[in-house]
Amino acid sequence: MSSDNAKQRGGQPVSLATLLTLAAILAAGVFLRGQAFLATEVVEPLQADAADAYALAQALSSQGAYNILAAPFSGGGEAASGETFSSLGYPLFLSLFAEPEATTGGLNAIVITQMVLSALAILLVFMLTTRLLDPYWGLTAALLTAVSPFLVNISLYLVGATVLMIALLLYLVTAAKISERGGLIRTFIASALLGLAALTDPTFEFLILPWVVMLLLSTKGVWKLMTPLAAVIGFGLVFSPLVVQNQNAVDAPVATAPIAESIQQGLPPAAAGDEASSSEGTTGEARLGSAFGQLGQGFIEDPSGFLRWYFFDKTQTLWSWGEPNAAEQSFVYPVSETPYAENPSFLASEEFMSILHGPVVLIGALGAVLVWLPFAGRRLNPAQRIGLRSVSLVLLYATIAHGFGVAAPQYATPLLPMLFVMALTPLYLVTLPRREDTKDKVQEKAKQEESTEESSEESSEEQPAAA
Repeated sequence: MSSDNAKQRGGQPVSLATLLTLAAILAAGVFLRGQAFLATEVVEPLQADAADAYALAQALSSQGAYNILAAPFSGGGEAASGETFSSLGYPLFLSLFAEPEATTGGLNAIVITQMVLSALAILLVFMLTTRLLDPYWGLTAALLTAVSPFLVNISLYLVGATVLMIALLLYLVTAAKISERGGLIRTFIASALLGLAALTDPTFEFLILPWVVMLLLSTKGVWKLMTPLAAVIGFGLVFSPLVVQNQNAVDAPVATAPIAESIQQGLPPAAAGDEASSSEGTTGEARLGSAFGQLGQGFIEDPSGFLRWYFFDKTQTLWSWGEPNAAEQSFVYPVSETPYAENPSFLASEEFMSILHGPVVLIGALGAVLVWLPFAGRRLNPAQRIGLRSVSLVLLYATIAHGFGVAAPQYATPLLPMLFVMALTPLYLVTLPRREDTKDKVQEKAKQEESTEESSEESSEEQPAAA
């Protein structure tokens, strides 16, 4: 592929005007996040999952994270008193700030760090979109990431969404270049970052499986074996401490109780109540088997209702803006004060994103499917195909996983930057010529240049002869 053709297919050089525009978008994103931090008052920061994560962070901080995680490998004792862990990534992050007694200063330090990471996401989504599409689409994705009220507010809470978003974006930015030189090292790093995402949110602990299959189908020759192997090794090195910890504690590589609980909470309302009462006091494996049995029974009894509930109703809930009459959906826990109540800048950004939300979700869903079709394959180079399909895989996997578990808009928040990339992809594809057409034009132009050179050489030889 010629350099001119390569520039048409992602990886375009970034101009000074683009960089200045990106700086303005970053400034706007930082302004919104800073003002949100100063003007938002969370009623109770440490509650529910946030309280559990902070308690584990205190244990990791006081006992030493390395001592707890290395105990199963060294045989130095029971794995955290026989306790299983479904997630360690965010508690490890919190352990950097955890104190024996939570203080306002310590909690503010966590939130400020998350705000910085949230601003970093604006830059990362620009890098990702520029690599896969072009800088102008990158600026669009960065702008949507900067002003989204969900992404502004999620960093105010002690939940792992911001850390998960950064881990996924770093994974995708790295995966977007694994077809270039140093692909094995990039694959190893990308899969290690995916392992970090899985440590942060157990929903993604099985995403490595379809990604490895995609790599297997996308590579040729000796790389067909080496690339998936590098992915498995990179993921395993990061995720194995959690696996060994749980294996040592309850003789199971993953904590099955949270999976079963998520499936049961995601059952239709009538079935969920019956299942919850019948599974009390059972083990995690028994609850998981019971939950899967309930899924199968629901499909047998009412196939159309089952499909509608799991593949339409819950998907719509996951990617919705929120119920119009409900409390502000971009908040995780209740707040007593927020700039989204009266600040004109915040109200304008919220109204702007609420108008775009429906079209972005629909076009993003189209893009997530389109990148797997021959229509896209004929217009994309190998690096773009792997990168865009990796983004699509994250969205499709998370939608299915949350569809069979707990579906709520807050669980889709860390995925919004990836949704923006997918929403821009169809617009990019329809303006891009097919690779075969471009290749034919390049070859035809080369032949014309070659014939022109031959003609000029012949004429130059004939002139001395005539003389």
